[in-house]
Amino acid sequence: MKEAFGYLLIATASIIWGTMGILGKLAFGYGISPTILIALRLLISSMTILILIAMFKRALFKIQKSDALKLLILGIFATALQRITYFYAVDLTTATMAAVLFYTYPIFVTVYATLFLKEKITSSIILAIILTLSGAGLVVKAYEPSRLNANLFGIIFGILSSIFFVLYFFIIKGMRNRYTNWTLILYGDTIGAVALTPIIFSSLYEIGSYPQQLWLLIFSIAWFPSLLAYFLYSYALKHVESSRGSILSVLEPVSAAIFSATILQENFEPLQIIGVTLALTGVILLFYKPKSQNRTAQMP
Repeated sequence: MKEAFGYLLIATASIIWGTMGILGKLAFGYGISPTILIALRLLISSMTILILIAMFKRALFKIQKSDALKLLILGIFATALQRITYFYAVDLTTATMAAVLFYTYPIFVTVYATLFLKEKITSSIILAIILTLSGAGLVVKAYEPSRLNANLFGIIFGILSSIFFVLYFFIIKGMRNRYTNWTLILYGDTIGAVALTPIIFSSLYEIGSYPQQLWLLIFSIAWFPSLLAYFLYSYALKHVESSRGSILSVLEPVSAAIFSATILQENFEPLQIIGVTLALTGVILLFYKPKSQNRTAQMP
């Protein structure tokens, strides 16, 4: 029962993650830039978790001095810049494209592990990479050069968000044996928020004029796909195998596609639907490892 409940929580978290791009797209309709949106999102989420930890478990504040540099990199590059590039991808393309491009990150993880960690590359990994890249190519309409050029910067930002997440992946993987997920979220979001503080101060007049509807979207992004989904996912991993939990998390781009079609009225061509299917199949192959080779994959 606990295992089934864990899988249910992961599915719920993945569906909530799938709302991030849609909420961002709706927020951009009010004229907010991706940079300001992420700066406010990190400020709100970091303050929320800081208050919760201060109230209930102050021991989570403790870190080792030797990890300070890694936490700085985590906050500035793997958190702030990763979120900014992702939301620029959402702004310049579609929520579905951004989600699928982001989910190419297992390819970069695999390539890095093969080149630098000397992990064995198998025929199934090669097939997975081919499927994922082919699917992503169909999703971004590589078969229409004019449309591809029009979305070029959005595609570049989507790939960058994936690469920055690889950095997040390896930093988190290396520190999880010393810190809880909440300590890592706290320092990642807080350092990212501090790094983006000048943007908030330089935009105070603009921020002060935001309507209530936009603030509702900003707080929703900060609390639900950011904190709540991560909490559900982290808690669920205590009851399920991390590799299978990671496979189930590919529901995120699926839910993003469904929400995009129903809420944003985004249309998908048959080849794009095939592309989403191919990309997700490839990601599942990359995530799946025999029990002796399990490798934890964590969401943002």
